Amino acid sequence: AFSGLCGRNNSELSCTTEILGQRSTDYDTCRMKVFPPDSQECGAMTFGPLSPNTHIGGVTLKPYIVTMRHNTFYVNHTVLNITFSNIKWKTMKFRFQDKYRETKNHCRTITISNDITIDDESVLFYDCYWPKTDDRDGQSHTLDFEAVADDKTVNRGKYYFNIPSAEMLSLTTTEDRWKPFIYIEIFNSIMRLHIMPPPRQLKINAYRIRVVTLGGRRDVQSSRVPLNNNTEEVTYDYNFVGMNGSVSFVVTPLHDQCEMEGLGCTSVESPRIKISSEPQTLNICIASITALIVATLFAYYIVLRLMRRYCCHDRYREELPLMIPTPPKILVVYSPANRLHAECVMSFVTYLRSEYGFDIMYDGDISSTLKDPYNWAQKAFELATHVLYVVGPAKEANSFKNIYDDTIISPLQNVDVLLLSFVRANRSTKEVINVMFDHSNGEVPEETKHAKTIHWQKLISYLSKDLLPKVHIMRSEKGKRFYEDLNRAKKLLGAKNDEVSLQYE
Repeated sequence: AFSGLCGRNNSELSCTTEILGQRSTDYDTCRMKVFPPDSQECGAMTFGPLSPNTHIGGVTLKPYIVTMRHNTFYVNHTVLNITFSNIKWKTMKFRFQDKYRETKNHCRTITISNDITIDDESVLFYDCYWPKTDDRDGQSHTLDFEAVADDKTVNRGKYYFNIPSAEMLSLTTTEDRWKPFIYIEIFNSIMRLHIMPPPRQLKINAYRIRVVTLGGRRDVQSSRVPLNNNTEEVTYDYNFVGMNGSVSFVVTPLHDQCEMEGLGCTSVESPRIKISSEPQTLNICIASITALIVATLFAYYIVLRLMRRYCCHDRYREELPLMIPTPPKILVVYSPANRLHAECVMSFVTYLRSEYGFDIMYDGDISSTLKDPYNWAQKAFELATHVLYVVGPAKEANSFKNIYDDTIISPLQNVDVLLLSFVRANRSTKEVINVMFDHSNGEVPEETKHAKTIHWQKLISYLSKDLLPKVHIMRSEKGKRFYEDLNRAKKLLGAKNDEVSLQYE
């Protein structure tokens, strides 16, 4: 451990014996740069964008409690031990920082010589950061770290956590008092929750893990995760694509008394992480140049139109009846929770494309176009002039096989949530319409609740002046298939007119 080095004020120290053992004495094999605590130099340390860090070995937080005597009283210190295992890096820089007081910081840089090879069993402990704690868990902190591997690749990570209390780290605590130490790791699309193992004497069966928003008032996700190994850290992933707002994890250790009688249950909450999934905006310089080009072309177009109107007056009038308006680009959004409803949407899209020539985009196109759901959703929303949300059946009807268990559509999750987040962020730029099928008695999402609501047959009339009557629709094979899907869904799902909360136009 670094405990023998923690009290020294040198600007650089050797950490060779800590990583290679007492027999290794070469000063330069492992060097540690020391930054003064709470310094501007530490606060100004820069880190690159977040990236996967599995290629650098393990970086684990394993805090423990130390009680120090100060004159006539004792003070509890939480030692925020970092365990570096299976080391595959040559340079590691890291910073502990108080989330709300940026001047409270602690930085180090560790450099390992290129002349030595570290084996897979290598472990390095760093335990020189001792923030004070009390009987309450609190003091939100972050740990930023960045490692450079042998091949010069840079790997970056970030952890969010609250300083644990003495009771949380006590080795003599009981099941009805213990709360686990937890921290959150951030990636590009997921948050990974880490849960420190319980003390050996405790019998914890599982963890109840809730992902909550609105200050803990609403559950976004909830799971029971069994504890199969009492000595290893438990991890749990939450995909936050399409989510907006503050999110935190609430962890409840489940012991026998808590699970069976609901007694002695304790919970701990992670720091709240603010998420924004709005589409990325372009660089302002690029946007300005693009706007200038568009404005110039538009002005050129107006000049040509005016010249044509007044210089070629008769010919222009003759061609007017032949001008056909640009068809709308339609983005279809729907919840895939019910397989029958999803089949109706797919059939509806196929029918509109083949019989009316509408330019329609929906998530069934992802596998054959852009493979990345986020990129597809962002591009589709930018191109769309109309956004149609197809209202599904009530939740009680979702006992049928989920669409993602079937091969008719690629296994893509949360695309509807992502698209609705774009609607919320850019509502005024699109014409948003709720579309009702005969079985549509489900909830309308908040993002489209105030939009126009139209039955699917009137929607076709609304989007096209050349509406074919129902009898004509039935003359085409695709039209027949669409009606068959609708009738089957109506019979199985049993929608009632009085259950639909919205009025058709």
